[in-house]
Amino acid sequence: MAIASLDETRAQNEVLSTTAESIHPGIVENALDGHPGASIFAGKIGAVLSGQLGDDGSPSGTAARAAQGESIKVRVKLDSNGSARRLASGFSEFSSDTSDTIRGTRANWKLYGATAVMSGLERRNNRGAAQTADLWNHKQTDSTSALVDLFAQDIYSTASPANAVTSLDDIISANDSLHNASGATYTKWNSRGLEAKGTAPGSVTFAGGSFIATGLSNWRIAHMNASEGRVRPDCMLTNDDVFRFYEASLTPQVRYSSSEMTGNIGFSNLKFREADIFHDQYCPSGTTYFINTDTLFLNYAEGALFSMTPVSDQAFQDAFSVKIILQGQMVCSGRKFNNKVTGQTA
Repeated sequence: MAIASLDETRAQNEVLSTTAESIHPGIVENALDGHPGASIFAGKIGAVLSGQLGDDGSPSGTAARAAQGESIKVRVKLDSNGSARRLASGFSEFSSDTSDTIRGTRANWKLYGATAVMSGLERRNNRGAAQTADLWNHKQTDSTSALVDLFAQDIYSTASPANAVTSLDDIISANDSLHNASGATYTKWNSRGLEAKGTAPGSVTFAGGSFIATGLSNWRIAHMNASEGRVRPDCMLTNDDVFRFYEASLTPQVRYSSSEMTGNIGFSNLKFREADIFHDQYCPSGTTYFINTDTLFLNYAEGALFSMTPVSDQAFQDAFSVKIILQGQMVCSGRKFNNKVTGQTA
């Protein structure tokens, strides 16, 4: 007497879970690699810039920093130490000024999420382990890449979408507030734009113009205004057009010697004053950002940096799902070490 086949699902459930866990890191890495801006703050480029390399020279981890709490505490220096003074002699009194220039500002968490769902019908129609793994890989890639893409867009947003991370455009600015610290009140808290250092915040401008006429000069000013001693921008982000303007301004010999692959991870880039330059499709037209990754970075909650939840049954549905979660925020501890040039044309 023939015995009916047993519809055993536990083995497939195990395949589903272990496959999801094993393929997810690679999916996140590939998704971040598609966006230089996102990779600087949450992926390989950031690992290279911050020196977080493995023994074999390959990037390990990310330049993003873990944080805890109901909000993110950002320690910022808002003014100069006031205790420095000239002494008439060795018997002169030192200042008793407490020089309270450091403040703990606050930034609110932002939460992003995506879902990869497989129906029971799809699972039963793809019964083999290899078929299930292939289907699950496709679904996770689709959801994770969409989430990374959304984050990559929000980094450059000039419209401040609801519940989005604070954008580079809002961080690198002057005469406004960031993390509840007012640039109008704390004049040394602002980015310096293209004006002379010490210019009043209300008079700071970032607008450039024709790259052929003033492009390199504006870049020099912007870079110098974001530099103090060894603290200087370590990377630059711009759009495709401005990247081409800069590349065209170089002689073939300089361009040949400057072009390289950052950390051998597939990003071809140029340099300006030792800062790596990347072009990103989401960067606003005509804009170049000068970034110091020691002072401008992504804070994330432990276990929520494009992390995956366990595979679970969907309530009241013949389906299984995982959630991809990002809980984080773009923060800055030193606006004056970051700058931008806007309105650049050919």
